[in-house]
Amino acid sequence: MKASFPLAAAAALFALWPVSAPAQQAISARAGLINVADGDVFLLDERSGARKPFERKPTELVELREGQTLETDEGRAEILLTPGAFLRLGEAGAVRMISNRLTAVRVEVVRGAALIDVVELLRDHSLAVLAADAELSILRPGLYRIEASPPRIRVFNGQAEVRAGGQSWSLKSGRELTLASGAWVMAKFDPEKETDPLYRWSRRRAGYIAMANVSAARQAGMMSRSFTGGTWFWNPYFGFATYIPWGDVARSPFGYFYYTPYSVLDVYYPPRRAPAPVWQDRGAFGGGLAGQMPPRSAGTAYTPSAPVSATAPAAPAEGAGSVGTRGGGASGGAVGGTAGGVRAGSGGRGN
Repeated sequence: MKASFPLAAAAALFALWPVSAPAQQAISARAGLINVADGDVFLLDERSGARKPFERKPTELVELREGQTLETDEGRAEILLTPGAFLRLGEAGAVRMISNRLTAVRVEVVRGAALIDVVELLRDHSLAVLAADAELSILRPGLYRIEASPPRIRVFNGQAEVRAGGQSWSLKSGRELTLASGAWVMAKFDPEKETDPLYRWSRRRAGYIAMANVSAARQAGMMSRSFTGGTWFWNPYFGFATYIPWGDVARSPFGYFYYTPYSVLDVYYPPRRAPAPVWQDRGAFGGGLAGQMPPRSAGTAYTPSAPVSATAPAAPAEGAGSVGTRGGGASGGAVGGTAGGVRAGSGGRGN
C-alpha cells in the first residue's frame, strides 16, 4: 500500500482529470466527481451539445466540469458534491454543474429527479441546488429531493431555505414545495411512505459507501497520524470514493455510520467491560491474582456478507456520534457498542 499524500499535495495531484486512483488516498480537489455511473449515462459536450456515452474505468474518477451536463436514460449516477454530500440522479434525468468549488457548490436539476444525501456539512461550506426558478440552499445534513418537471422540492430530513419568485420559505422534515399555476405552494408529505426506486437505490448506495468507509478510515489512520477528515477518500477495494468525517462519527440520513481513523478502531476492537476480578489463593500472605481478561476482537459487529437492512440501524447512544456540522458529538473513539451500524449489501440496481 502506498504512503498517503498530504491533503495539499493530493489536491494538486487531483486537479488534473481524469484521475488515476490505484491506492486509498484523499481526493478532495473539486466537487463534481462522478462516483458511480450505472446503465445508460451520458456527458453532453459543452460546445456542440452532442451526447457521449459515459464509461468510467475502475481506477478513474472523472470530474463534471462547470457548465457541463450529465444525463441518464435507463441509468443512474452518483456525483460527489461538497465533502459529505452526494447527489444521486435517477432515470431519465439531467443535472448541470454550475460551480464545482468544494466550499461553494451549485448544481441545477435540468430534467427528472435527484436526491441529495448530506451526511455532514462542513463549516464555511455551502450547497445550493436549482430547479425551475427556485434555489434550494441546504442548511443542515439530511435528505433532499428535487424534481425538475413538474417542479417540486422535498425535505425528507434536515433543513433548507428555498427562494423563488421573490419569496423565501424555510423547509424542514416532511415539508415540500410544488409549483402549480405559476405559484409555489407548501404542503406536508410522509417521508416514510412516499418513496420510489431512486430513494431505495440511494439507500443501498448509502450502505455500500458506509461499508467502504470502514476500511478507508482504518487505512487513513495507518498511513498518517496527522490525517484529518472531512474529505472524500478513494477505496480501491470497492472501486469508488467514500467519505471520512471531520472529527467524529457521523450518521447518514439513512441510518448508516461513517467513522474517522480514530473512532473506527472500535469497529475492529470494540471496547468490552472488564470482568469482576477472580482472586486465586496465594497462601499465608492472603494475596491473589486477577482472573484472565477476555481477548479483544472485532466480534460480529461488522459483517461484510450481510445484506443492507431495509430499515435503518438504531441511533447511537447519546454523545456517540453526530449528524451534522463538523466536530459534533463526542470525541473520536467514544462509539462503544453502536459500531454495528455499517452493513454491506449485494450489488445491482433493482428498485
